[in-house]
Amino acid sequence: MKMVSVNAEIPIICTQSSQSIGDNAIRVGVSSLGWLTLYFIMGWISRTLIPGVRSLKAKEQMFWQLAMVRSVCGMCTLWAAYIIYVDGRLKCDHVLSSTDESWTFLSILTGFFIFEESTLIFFDVKYGTFSKELHLHHFFAFSGYFLAAWYNLGHYYAIKGFILEASTPFSCVCWCLLKLKLEHTKVWKINQWILIYVFHWRTVHEFCWWYDIYNDWSNIKANLPLIYTVMMITGLALVSLWLTPYWTYKKTVQFFNPVDWNVEHADGKKKKDGIDKTS
Repeated sequence: MKMVSVNAEIPIICTQSSQSIGDNAIRVGVSSLGWLTLYFIMGWISRTLIPGVRSLKAKEQMFWQLAMVRSVCGMCTLWAAYIIYVDGRLKCDHVLSSTDESWTFLSILTGFFIFEESTLIFFDVKYGTFSKELHLHHFFAFSGYFLAAWYNLGHYYAIKGFILEASTPFSCVCWCLLKLKLEHTKVWKINQWILIYVFHWRTVHEFCWWYDIYNDWSNIKANLPLIYTVMMITGLALVSLWLTPYWTYKKTVQFFNPVDWNVEHADGKKKKDGIDKTS
């Protein structure tokens, strides 16, 4: 009997959900209302259980509530990490693959950024402030989720990008402890060290994201809409070259000089804003 070697290519079946943005429109709306409801619940709980919150200015109380909601949303990075690194179905094709679970995630996060940007606009109009970094961050975040949902493509990139929000819970805790005058406690210092290391880890994660784009470039050019590609690369460039290095520097300085830099100048004079919106 003669043995013959045969080379055969086994096709890899990638998952692509049949859902559309229309199927999830109600889910996005419910998500926005859910985050708004959580905003009021967090305010009631905070004022009830934490006496120091009741003594804050009105705009600080509002931002406190926003910080609480952001910290809860930031915990969804664990879910995002599961979808990307554990579930693994989106790894099959970073451009074309999608699942029912990735649709659920995109819907919830799209609703969050609608809530977040709406409340931030209300905050800025009411108190005469403007946080260009945060508005820019929200614009690219919402655009990324909306485009991924609209085209049912690039779910992998959208969800992987959200993992950068792992810094959010620690950043919000940092600001809240500052407002409670607890910046000299061990809890604040431990949280701040974790926050600084998470920002360094963000740099590594952003490099991996660039590496994915490099490896997938042919697939991206062939299948991903140009507007999505432009928004993703522009947003990633802004985050990796500006926002993450800036926030890493500011949070490191803040460890050694634990003040809210939006409240005080170097000369000790009060600023008009009074809110650390980088949290």
